[in-house]
Amino acid sequence: MDFLPVPELPVADPVLIVAITMGILLVGPLLFERFRVPGLVGLIALGAVAGPSVTGLLERDATFVLLGTFGLLYLMFMAGISLDLAEFARQRTTALAFGALSFAVPMALALALAPGLLGYALPAAALLGSIVGSHTLLALPLAGRLGVTGNRAVVIATGATLVTDLLSLVVLAVVQGVASGEADAEFWLWFVVKDAVWALAVLWLMPKAARAFFRRVRREDDAAFAFLLAMVFFAAWTASLAGLAPIIGAFLAGISLNRLIPKQSPLMTRLEFVGNAFLVPFFLVSVGLLVDVAVLGSGEVWGLALLFTAIVVVGKGTAAFAGIPLFGFSRDEAGTVAGLTFPQAAATLAVTLIGFDIGLFSQTAVNAVVLVIVLTCLAGPSLVQAFGRRLALAEAGEPYQPASAPERILVPLSNPETAEDLMELALLLRSPESEEPVFPLAVARGGPDEAANVAGAERLMERAVLHATAASVPVTPTVRIDDHPVRGIVRAARELRASEIVAGWNGQLTPGALVFGQIIDGILAESRAMAIVARLAAPLAAAKRMVVMVPPQVYREVGFARAVRVLKVLAAQKGLRVLVLTPEAEADDVEGRFTAARPEATVAVTPVPEWSVRALDEVAQRGDVLVLVGVRRGTVAWRPALQRLPRVLARRFPDLDLLSVTLSEADVVPMLAEAVDGDGVEDLSLPAEHVALDLAPDGPHALLRRILAGGFPDDPRTAARLADALVADEADDAPEIMPGVVFYHAHLAEVEAPQTFVGVCPRGARIPHASQPARVVVVLLAPAAMAPEAYLRQLAVTAQLVRADATVEALVTAETPQAARDLLLGTLRDDLDLTEATEPGAPIEAE
Repeated sequence: MDFLPVPELPVADPVLIVAITMGILLVGPLLFERFRVPGLVGLIALGAVAGPSVTGLLERDATFVLLGTFGLLYLMFMAGISLDLAEFARQRTTALAFGALSFAVPMALALALAPGLLGYALPAAALLGSIVGSHTLLALPLAGRLGVTGNRAVVIATGATLVTDLLSLVVLAVVQGVASGEADAEFWLWFVVKDAVWALAVLWLMPKAARAFFRRVRREDDAAFAFLLAMVFFAAWTASLAGLAPIIGAFLAGISLNRLIPKQSPLMTRLEFVGNAFLVPFFLVSVGLLVDVAVLGSGEVWGLALLFTAIVVVGKGTAAFAGIPLFGFSRDEAGTVAGLTFPQAAATLAVTLIGFDIGLFSQTAVNAVVLVIVLTCLAGPSLVQAFGRRLALAEAGEPYQPASAPERILVPLSNPETAEDLMELALLLRSPESEEPVFPLAVARGGPDEAANVAGAERLMERAVLHATAASVPVTPTVRIDDHPVRGIVRAARELRASEIVAGWNGQLTPGALVFGQIIDGILAESRAMAIVARLAAPLAAAKRMVVMVPPQVYREVGFARAVRVLKVLAAQKGLRVLVLTPEAEADDVEGRFTAARPEATVAVTPVPEWSVRALDEVAQRGDVLVLVGVRRGTVAWRPALQRLPRVLARRFPDLDLLSVTLSEADVVPMLAEAVDGDGVEDLSLPAEHVALDLAPDGPHALLRRILAGGFPDDPRTAARLADALVADEADDAPEIMPGVVFYHAHLAEVEAPQTFVGVCPRGARIPHASQPARVVVVLLAPAAMAPEAYLRQLAVTAQLVRADATVEALVTAETPQAARDLLLGTLRDDLDLTEATEPGAPIEAE
């Protein structure tokens, strides 16, 4: 009696077939990676062992053909989705040139060698050239795991795939036309027209359909995943109707949908998981099943296979390493590109089988091509593993950029309806390279119901946490117990050393609020971290463009570089084009800041002759995300109108998403610490003689002359001349940094070191364009030779002297200049005591 009957081979039981295949998917990568061989190679090798020519366990039946095709199309779709379109846009000319070179060199070798060595006629030699000229991005998932898919050379190689596969299929169409006698002018006209119409339809109609879908399905759930798969296979099918290979359709579908799928989102995580864990490995196993071990003893097959493989290696390798002098590749980049372009699978197999059907290739040639597929699929990932690892290490050692300091994003949550949307925004703002978690926060009130309040806060965060973990982003949920929400949020921001705070806003002004509402206004007043206040009126998934408003002087602030980086991360994640509106006189400086920041994004700067919110009326359109870059009170760029702008924008554009970004002041903290070190005289240059009290409420010229007299007691003419220069510099705008406080500053040849002055006018002086009479006047004189960056740092430090209404009142009642000076420096030291120990980006100590 047989308790364990031996199944007939090949296995016909579908359950056992799946079990064997899943065992291969599990064991292959684990076994081969122990010997430093890429797991992709293990899948092909074990597929060959399980195939009909070795153990006979499995055969490449209709099921494997279906799933293998599914995996191949999915691989090409993921290549298009993963492509960095901003970098590709910058490198498109290079990508096209490299694609042409990567196809032309192997084609030239095939045309030169095949007629003489193999006796092939010109059509067969050209078809062989189209086979070895194409490539499949088999090792791209491996490059993704190494973290180099955003590298310039890898982006170029990815974009070149479209060129090589398209040229390969064009050659195939030519050969087919010649073989059938149909290659006349009408044939070529129809071929070009239908392919052009198909490509335009995919690139134009598919994104429109996807945006319409995402406007109605706000959450990136299973329906979105199914929608994308439907789009991919529809594009692949229509590509075959247009006379192209389905892989071209899948790749172009990935490119057309690229901007709609954030790289760091639950939807992208689902796409990568399904592909990397199941579909692409199934394709690799199906390639292994093609191997006929019996032909390995045939010298003729091996001779052809080695010749074909040599053409691939020499041709693709020559093109890759020619990129060193031609395209500026490094040696490691060239090796990685060679590894990406060696594998032959997609177009190779399709063209070979068609060549066999029309009588240009023999069965021996087909067997040889199968060996070529196996050999190149073994060699390519090995090269990517070797060179890509060195490339990743080299990129990790690039110079540190201050604007790329560690990100710790704090997301205060209070409304269950908006919690997921805020978390999605936080994920889009978080750099994919960041290793820091996102911190959702809920503040629960204490008192008799404290336990119930804490439980409610935890329930509030459940869906938000699940949303983030679905995107494979680390999350540290936080609950604070405090009767005052502002105090709880600010305390959490300091304890967690948050670099960004992402908060939601309904666009309405609550009673007693200055800008947004009492809670958000309180956070802005008490915290130095960057704050992104979001009024989300439409799904971010449907956004097409980001319109950034940079008000006058904002680009001078120390935190501007970090804000630009965060906005470009959002643009890169969503594939948004960026339009920057800024005053005409500052356009070149603002454009330089955006160009210097990473990551890459498509940015256009439009100068605005007269700064006004009305400039948005001419450019804002459906699908835009409006961004206003602002500053806190007490900074050089602050103006009273900035407080009104968020409300004005919310009313004028009720259907558009609005982000109000308040710049971080965290980088000012170490500057302040240095400035007030010791007695502070040397760094702030504020001796008691530079403080003038009880000034009469005169005009700006007379007021400044009396303030500067303390620095030039023996030279009143110089003081008068400097006062005139300061007033002239600010003739068109009030230098107001908060209500009742003005700040004059300039580069001047008359001073050799920075000097700070403070004047106090108890009754308030009328300053043109100021919102209120000035009771405190701060002056900074900087030497003309002072470097721009040093000048901006000095501006940021000096502007911190007076930041609160309480400081103004204390100065008005100060009895002596020395007392006023001590008050100012003492206030700075007290402020540092609260913030210096919890500076954003510092390491978090383990408890």
